[in-house]
Amino acid sequence: MWNTVRLSIEAGFLVVPPGLLIGFLLERRRWLGRGFLSVTLWAVFLMPSYLLTSGWQILVAMPVLADSHISRLFYGEAGIVFLLTIKGLAFSAMSARTGWHVLGEDLEAASRMHVRTAWRRWWLIARLLFPIVGSMMMVQMVAASQDFGVAATLGAQVHLPLVSYVIYQNLSTIPVDFSRAALLSLFLVCLALLALGAQAMLGRSQAATIGGRQHRPVALSCRPVMLALAWLLTGSVFLAGVGAPQVALAVEGMSGPAVHGSLVDAGSWRAISLSLRYGFVSAVAAVLLAAIILGGRMRSGKGGAVLARLLLWLTSANMAVPGVILGASYLIAFNGGMLALYGTPMLLLLAYTASHLPVALRFLDAPFASLHRGLGEAARVHGLSLSERLEGIYLPLLIRPLSWAWAMVFITVFFELPLSEILYPAGTPPLAVRLLSLGISQHYEAQARVALVGMVTCLAVTCLGLVLVPFLAGPTDGTDTTFKADKANGR
Repeated sequence: MWNTVRLSIEAGFLVVPPGLLIGFLLERRRWLGRGFLSVTLWAVFLMPSYLLTSGWQILVAMPVLADSHISRLFYGEAGIVFLLTIKGLAFSAMSARTGWHVLGEDLEAASRMHVRTAWRRWWLIARLLFPIVGSMMMVQMVAASQDFGVAATLGAQVHLPLVSYVIYQNLSTIPVDFSRAALLSLFLVCLALLALGAQAMLGRSQAATIGGRQHRPVALSCRPVMLALAWLLTGSVFLAGVGAPQVALAVEGMSGPAVHGSLVDAGSWRAISLSLRYGFVSAVAAVLLAAIILGGRMRSGKGGAVLARLLLWLTSANMAVPGVILGASYLIAFNGGMLALYGTPMLLLLAYTASHLPVALRFLDAPFASLHRGLGEAARVHGLSLSERLEGIYLPLLIRPLSWAWAMVFITVFFELPLSEILYPAGTPPLAVRLLSLGISQHYEAQARVALVGMVTCLAVTCLGLVLVPFLAGPTDGTDTTFKADKANGR
C-alpha cells in the first residue's frame, strides 16, 4: 500500500509540468506540429501500459545499455514512475488544454492592462490554473494507483509489489485469499474516492474563480525559442511513448526465427482471434446500451429521463473502480450459486461491456445532447414508427459518432489485461494474457511478434469498421432525414 501511494504521488507531480506545457502549445500557439503532437498523445493513450513496458525492457536490454546507469534506473522505482508518467501525459494534456481554454481573452487583456510586470502576470495565471493543476495530479494519482500493466510487468520483475498486482496474486494463487483481496480492493477504492473528491472540490474552486462569458484567445505564432521547445517536447513524447517501444518491438520481433514457417504460433493466433471476437461483441453491446441510456434522457416524460440520468450516473461511477477490482468482484459474485458463470466466455463479455460502458457514454454524450428533442416528437406526430425514426432520422445523424465510439471501445477491449487475466476461461487466453505470459517467461522475440501482429490486426479491423459502417448505413449528411420528414408531411 505504501509503494502504491508513494509512486502514485510521484507520478502525479511529474506529469504536471509537461502536461501544462503541452496544453499551452495545443491551445494557445499555432505551429506546424500541433496535429502531430495530438496524434502522438492519442497513440500514447491507446497503447497498453504492458506493451509500453515490454518495448522499453527490450530497449534497455540492448548490449549498449544492459549494464549502464540507465538500466539500473529503469529496473527500479524510477522506471516505474517514468512509465506511469508517460501513460498519464495524454489525459493530463487534455485537462491542461481545458484550463488554458477557460482562461479566456478577457482575463489576458485585463491582466495586461492592470498588471505591469510580466512575472506578476504569470503568477496570476499560475494561481488561476491551480485548480486545473490539482485536478491533473488527482486524476494521475488515481490512474497510476490502478494501473495493472506496469505493476504486473516491471513491478513484479523488480520485486516492488503494488496493490493492483497483489490483488491479482491473492486471487490466482492457491489457496485463494478472498478476504485479503477484498481488503486491498477497498483500500484502492477509498484512495480513488479521496482523490476524486479532492478533484471535485478543486473544480468548484475553479468555477468560483472564473466566471462570466469567456472569449477564446487567438492562437499566436510561436517565437523561435518556443518553437524549438515545442518540437523538443513533441519529439520526446513521441520517442518515449511511441517511437522507442514500437521500434524495439519491431526489431526484436524480426530478429528471431519463425515458428513452423509463421511469425506467430497457433496459440497466439487463437488468442488474437478470441480478442477480436470479444472486442467486437463487447463494443457493440456497450455502444447499444449507451445509445439506449442517452436516448432515454431525450424523452419528454419525466420518469424515463430520471431513470436514464440515474443509469448514466451509476455507470459513470464505475469509472472509479479499477479493472482488477471489477474482475475480483465478478469472480466472487459469479463463482457459484445460481449464476455460476465463472470460467465461461459470457462472464468475460459481461465484464468487458460493464467496464467500458462509461467510455462509450462519455464519447456519445455530446452528439446525443446536440439532437433537439423536438426532432423525434415531430416525427411521432407525423406518424413515423420507431424503426422509421431510427433508420431515417437518428441513424444518419449519429452513425459517425457511434462508429468512433465502437472503435474506441474495441481497441481498449482488444488489449484489456486485468479483467482478462482474472476472468478468462481456462485454456483460452485472450491476447493480453498471452502477451503477458510471454513477457514473464522472457520470450521477448515471440512477445514482440505477437504484439506487432495484434496491433496490425486491430488497426485493420478498426479502419475497416470506421469506413464500412457509415458506407453501409447510407448518407450521413441529413438528406435522408429531410426525405423522411417530407414524406411524413405528405409532400
